[in-house]
Order: sequence, then structure tokens, then C-alpha cells
Amino acid sequence: MTEKKQNSNPTTVERLLDVCKRDPGEQLLQFKSWTDADGNPVVFRIRELSYNEVREIQQMSSGADFAAAIITAGVVEPNLRDKRLQQACGAVTPYEVVRKMLRAGEIEDLQAAIEKLSGYRASTLQVLADIEKN
Repeated sequence: MTEKKQNSNPTTVERLLDVCKRDPGEQLLQFKSWTDADGNPVVFRIRELSYNEVREIQQMSSGADFAAAIITAGVVEPNLRDKRLQQACGAVTPYEVVRKMLRAGEIEDLQAAIEKLSGYRASTLQVLADIEKN
């Protein structure tokens, strides 16, 4: 019986088999000017959004709500849907919490951080070679 020779040069498909199982990325962020009542930094935990999540937000959100929708979906901690936080901000919805709690520039920066973590706002491809056809 002949043993099968192991392929030392895996195909692209073989290299991608484990990529489909990767966990979504997360990051911890801190606004430079934010501290709690005791002077401790307030840390936000954000997560990567999937392609389907971003497309759904694009379809359901209009103009000003798009940034708030991205932030609401991408922020894991603090929970922007927490009723206590909404009440403290004088807000009825998580989108209102975003708009009342954050400054305009902070909204832009937080949205950009979530989008970058999700693969947007940055080049994700590198050209290795141009292919010429005869």
C-alpha cells in the first residue's frame, strides 16, 4: 500500500478553511476627556460588524441616524440600550443616547473606529502583481 504524500503547497482554498471560523474582532477604546465621578477612565468595548449587519443598517437608517446605528450596533460596553443610561441621558432610544452622550467629534471617531475594525475606511487589499493576458 502506498502512503499518500502530504501536499507541502496547500491550495488557496485549503489556506482559507480556518479563516471562515475566525471570531469577530473587538477593541477597547477610551475617550481622552472621559472619566467617571472618581476620576477613573471610561472604557468602551467595540466589536466588528459583519457585512450583513452593515448592509441592514444602511437599508434601515437614514442620514443622521446612520452614525448612531453603527455605534449602537458596534458598542458592546457600555450597553447603550440600558434603560438606566437612557434615563440618565434623558433619551428614549439608544440612538438618542449616542447623540446626547457623545460630542459630534466623538460620534465621528467612534463610528470610524467601528468601521475600521469591520474592514472599512482602510485599504484591505494589496496588489501583488498585475496579470497580463495575451
